[in-house]
Amino acid sequence: MAVLQLQEMIQVKTPLGDGYAIIFETGEQDNYWTVALQNGAIVTFTQDRIRIANSYTHRRGITDEQMKKIIS
Repeated sequence: MAVLQLQEMIQVKTPLGDGYAIIFETGEQDNYWTVALQNGAIVTFTQDRIRIANSYTHRRGITDEQMKKIIS
């Protein structure tokens, strides 16, 4: 198992609420993300349980329309 402490937190949505991913771990069968939730809890989720929040560029200010052009 490899553990990666993220240099920048990634805003994510989880089944328990919004938060910031702070650690990523690769496992033999799955990947795990440790998330600091907005309510102060620290919880680890499997990769299929979290989603990146709507910040496409991690606070760089690109709109939905600009992102659609970039990925098309």
